[in-house]
Amino acid sequence: MLVSGDSHVVEPPAVFREYLDADWRDHAPYLAPDHVGGERYVLPGTSRSVGLGLAGSAGVPSEDLLETGTAFADIRPGAWQPAPRLDDQDADGVAAEVLYPTVGLFLLRHVNREFSAACMAAYNIWLAEFCAEAPDRLIGCGATTVRSWDSAVRDLQLISGRGLKGVLLPLEPAEGCYADEQYDALWATACDLALPVTFHALPPDRRAPAAGPGAPVVLPMWDAQELLTGLVFGGVLHRWPALRIVFAEFDAGWVPHLVQRLDHYFHRHHRWLKLDGRIRRPPSEYITRAVHFTFQDDPAALRLAPFSETNLLWASDFPHAESTWPASRALAAASCELLPTRLYEEFFSGRTRSLYDI
Repeated sequence: MLVSGDSHVVEPPAVFREYLDADWRDHAPYLAPDHVGGERYVLPGTSRSVGLGLAGSAGVPSEDLLETGTAFADIRPGAWQPAPRLDDQDADGVAAEVLYPTVGLFLLRHVNREFSAACMAAYNIWLAEFCAEAPDRLIGCGATTVRSWDSAVRDLQLISGRGLKGVLLPLEPAEGCYADEQYDALWATACDLALPVTFHALPPDRRAPAAGPGAPVVLPMWDAQELLTGLVFGGVLHRWPALRIVFAEFDAGWVPHLVQRLDHYFHRHHRWLKLDGRIRRPPSEYITRAVHFTFQDDPAALRLAPFSETNLLWASDFPHAESTWPASRALAAASCELLPTRLYEEFFSGRTRSLYDI
């Protein structure tokens, strides 16, 4: 059984026109012409807009990929309608998908967290209705902007109450950092509700002078490394052993090297880093138990145990430009030939279980 651990919807304008709280509706994200025959999502309060050319271009040849020139009406209906989405899954040999937003990824890091929270609340309502059409195949992850620990707790309760199966958090909360003990109530709620917590790769919004023109390629990986290090050394994974974390669309070939460095610093430098009161076991043990990473085309990760055996989630990224659709099953099979034979057979026999218990 092939389950995508990272796929997307492309939010239709109605999400923000009809589901957004009335107090914010006049400031809702909207579609505007991109002046080359397509449309872009304009995000009020920012200088950023989102082109649709890469958002719904699964299956488009590489030489035809453009960010501009695509209108919402040109996007595959499966990107935003449940019945066509099931047809797209069938065409790809995929049994189910874990669903994340597209426009919402940009809104999660909007400078106005109150506006972001209103947009995420609207998205969660719409997504729950979308997934209710086939809850065994459309596995929705709600989203919260984490304005504060208590607002995030309320959001998780609402997300779970709507039948969504996980929660997407921004890479940084509005206050402090996730290792701060003020967020223990957030992790406790996630554990109590059995909601896996996802951090998804986002388009870079900071400069990296040393990276030069390569910044868009490497910055998401740096974001993930910083965040994972903070969760481990900050004691979050120690204090909350039932917590399950997903890093989506960061790939995973970098993980064993980072874990090696974290283990080294734990053993050699734990005293001056003041780790003694926060974690009691090597970081590799916490990460192996609690953290999962999605991959699409990452042979480096598949070759490296133990993470290839326990911590990788295959993903199609449908309907985005990175998607493996409509050849996901063949490409996943080719990738998984790098796994030990036992795991390869389980992967394609249907005996594996999803983190989301579909």
